[in-house]
Amino acid sequence: MTKIAILGGSAIGTPELIDALHKYAQHPGSVPIHISLHGRTMYKLGPVARVAALMAQPGGWLTVSATTDLAEALDGADYVINQVRIGGLEARAHDESFPHAYGLPGEETIGPGGFANAVRTIPAVLDLMRQVERHAPTALVLSFSNPASVIQYAVARATSLRVIGLCDMPVNMLRQISQALEVPVAELSVDYVGMHHFGFITRIVHAGQEVTDQLMARLEHITNLDLDVDLVRALGALPTPYFRYFVQPDRMLERQRQLTQSRAKQLMELETELLAEYATAQGRPAGLSRRNANWYDFVIAPVLMALIERHTATYIVNVENRQALPWLPADAIIETPCLLDAGQIRPLALASAASLSGELRARIELNCAYEQLLVEAVLEHSDAKALRALLMNPLIPNLTMARALLKQVWSPAQAAV
Repeated sequence: MTKIAILGGSAIGTPELIDALHKYAQHPGSVPIHISLHGRTMYKLGPVARVAALMAQPGGWLTVSATTDLAEALDGADYVINQVRIGGLEARAHDESFPHAYGLPGEETIGPGGFANAVRTIPAVLDLMRQVERHAPTALVLSFSNPASVIQYAVARATSLRVIGLCDMPVNMLRQISQALEVPVAELSVDYVGMHHFGFITRIVHAGQEVTDQLMARLEHITNLDLDVDLVRALGALPTPYFRYFVQPDRMLERQRQLTQSRAKQLMELETELLAEYATAQGRPAGLSRRNANWYDFVIAPVLMALIERHTATYIVNVENRQALPWLPADAIIETPCLLDAGQIRPLALASAASLSGELRARIELNCAYEQLLVEAVLEHSDAKALRALLMNPLIPNLTMARALLKQVWSPAQAAV
C-alpha cells in the first residue's frame, strides 16, 4: 500500500484530490492508496475527511483517514503533500490588503504580501519538515504551500528531505495557448523558463513544429489574458499572469481598491458554508466545485499517479536547478518541464534556454537572487539580509519603503521563531 500524508488536510478543497486520483489512475487498485489527512483540530478536519472518505468508496482501493496526531499521519508515508496555510485565510486577507497603505497591490506570493507570507510560513513549515525527517525520512515531499519556490528552497536548505514543488499555473497557461492556437493541450509541448509565479513560456511546439510566432500573432484570442499584448510580443515569450503585478502595479492596485471584498474574505465565507454542507453530505457535495480547487486535477493527482504507478509522463514542476539553467545557481529552485519515469524526476533540456534574451535572463536572475536572499534572512535571523532582499523585490521602489515594510512584517515574525 502507498501512503500519502497531507499536511493541511482540513482545507475545504482537499476532497477534490479523491476524484482526481480516480481520474488519473491508469490501473486502479494495482497499488492500494491510503490518504492520511492531518489538521490541527477536528473542527474543519472532521467534515473534510468525512466527505473525502465518502468520495473514496467506489472501487475500494483508495481509503482515507484523519488525525490531529502528526506522528500518526506521517508514520510510513511514501509521499507527503504540504499544503498548510500558516495563519489561515485571515493571514491571507492581511497579505492581500496591508500593501495598499504603501501604494502597492497585495498578493500572497509576490511583493510585500509574498514577503510577509514567507517570513511567517518558513519557520512553521520547517518545524513540520523536521517531523517528516523523523517519521517518514524517505518520503517524497510535494510542496504546495505559498510562496511555493521560497518554501521549497528553505526545505531543501534546512533538511535532508527530497522535495519537489507543484503549481497549476503552467497548466493554465498551456490551456490558454491551446485556446489561442485551436489545438488540443495534449498535442502541445513547451519550454518553461523561470520560477514559481515568475516564469515564461519561451517555446511552443505542435506536431513537431515550433509555433511560438503563431501564438504571438493570436494573443487577442486568449480569453482573460489580462496582459499587454504589445509587451508580450516584444518579449517574445508568454509570462505568467503574475507578471502584470510587476509591470502594471498601479493598475492592479486600483483594481483591488475597487473590490468590495478580497479573495481571502470570499474564501472565508465559502469555507463556513461548505463545512456545514460537508457535515451532512451523502456523497460528493454539490458545493465542492465552488472552491474551484483545480490544482488537484491539473497537477497534483497526475504527478502522484505517474510516480506511484511508475509510468512515463512529462510535467512542469519545481526542482533544484543543478545544471538545467547554467546561468542560475545550482541550488536554485526552478520551474521547468521534467520527465517522470519509473518513479524518477529529471529536468528536460530546453531548446530555448541557451538563446534566452538577456532581458528575460536578467529578470529571472533577479527574482532568483531575491528568493534565495529572503530564505537566508529567515534561516539566519538576519535583519540586514531581510532588508537587502526587500530592496531586490521588483515591487519595492526604495530603501525608505523597504525599512517601513521590514518594521511591520519582520519583527513579530522573528520573535515567534
